[in-house]
Amino acid sequence: MFESTVVTGRVYTDETGVFYEIPVLLTNIGPLETLVDYLVEHWDARSPAWMLKVTSSVRLFLEYIEAHPGYSDEQAVFQNFRQRLLTGSVTAATGEDPSGLWWSARGPRLASRIISNLTDFFNWWAKKHPGKRNPAESWRGSRHDLRLADAAYQYRRNAAFLGHTWSTVQETSRRPGQSTSSGKWHTPPLVERESARSFPEDRILDLILKGFKVGNRYNYRDMLITLLLNGAGFRESEPFHLYLWDVTEDPSHKGRALVLIHHPAWGNAPADPAWVDAAGNPRRGRRVEYLAERFGQAPRDWGLSTSSAGWKGGMHESQFGGYYKQAYWFVPEFGELFWEIWHLYMEQVQRIAPALRNHPFAFMNTFREPFGDLYKMGKFEDSHAAAVRRIGLVPAKHLGTSIHGHRHAYGQRLRKAGVGREMIRRFMHHHDLESQNVYTAADRAECLEHLAKAIDRLNTMSANLRDEIVSVSRADASNLLMPSAR
Repeated sequence: MFESTVVTGRVYTDETGVFYEIPVLLTNIGPLETLVDYLVEHWDARSPAWMLKVTSSVRLFLEYIEAHPGYSDEQAVFQNFRQRLLTGSVTAATGEDPSGLWWSARGPRLASRIISNLTDFFNWWAKKHPGKRNPAESWRGSRHDLRLADAAYQYRRNAAFLGHTWSTVQETSRRPGQSTSSGKWHTPPLVERESARSFPEDRILDLILKGFKVGNRYNYRDMLITLLLNGAGFRESEPFHLYLWDVTEDPSHKGRALVLIHHPAWGNAPADPAWVDAAGNPRRGRRVEYLAERFGQAPRDWGLSTSSAGWKGGMHESQFGGYYKQAYWFVPEFGELFWEIWHLYMEQVQRIAPALRNHPFAFMNTFREPFGDLYKMGKFEDSHAAAVRRIGLVPAKHLGTSIHGHRHAYGQRLRKAGVGREMIRRFMHHHDLESQNVYTAADRAECLEHLAKAIDRLNTMSANLRDEIVSVSRADASNLLMPSAR
């Protein structure tokens, strides 16, 4: 059996002391170094979540080839691996698995994602090792690295064949009705694009004003985060990059908050009077510099700890300097409510000694130890679920009451109000128009409502047509009964 575990590792590539925090696949004979090289090379372009998915995919592939060492057919390894992802490794009739893998069926969508990750990894390896000779013949790495190198080499040799039978990525864009000869397992079933469930519009104020109230105490911090998600459409991780300086009163709308969530690394640093150079002059720069020099920290999207928070990217703005995402409140009253609650939250923050706040982030522990410490996404997820229960709802993705349901509610609200697609793209900070489709597609209830209205129109048309037919028929009958003019 392939024995391994995934740990968080720090990788140093030069003498500067700067390290990369990445997931490391640790085997019984050491780390998988080929995968470490791959993740480090892509560290500045891909997210920690992507790294974890790639690591999991490589781990599954090594598990498979370790359990099946005797393949003589190079192509069969890849082909059978794909099929075992789809079907699982347990024989349904007997409940047995001689291979010892004990895999459950992952289905076409997850299998496609795993194979896509491996395809990219093997293609990267092929570019790093050009030529016809198998580098595995002179490989000096571990036995597991050797097996991975050999698999990558075989993948390159069989690319033409595997592009048809192993990779499922190119087939997923097939248009409805377009035939394929790749077999019933090759692609996921085609489905209509439907919107994920969004948070109920008639319960959002209950959640904010009642759900986050425990006894006589309001949780202003989580009320503010929820307003950013539902009222401005931010992703769950984005508010965790907000600095205390990033919220001001909107100069064009008195009493409404202007919120700019800057890029975690390349956004402009705040005008912090405590950040000065060696001569005592105010420092200016990017947030990556500010965090390192002022607090000895890295941006929150650079790590894998529980304090980390992702940053998916998308489109930024620069009117106010740097790179940031502005909160476009819809409806505007959400921005006014945010501004009111922000002042109440600031009163709580001011009670915490500055020495306990070794960071610039807006959201921190205000009532629990360690006071002033970074507020973590996992804690918010627990708090949000508890708040949902307090107002009599069940926290669940399929009900729209999960955290991501707020972003869907924002997108649906914009669409139903008749906002154009280009403006929705901007308000939701998407890179292209197609990205909004998942947030603005009609759900089942709206489809049924559309059908009901269509039936009403049809009934009205049918009734009018019937009245017209009856009227004409009676007129014709009267003409027939009239005496001839001759």
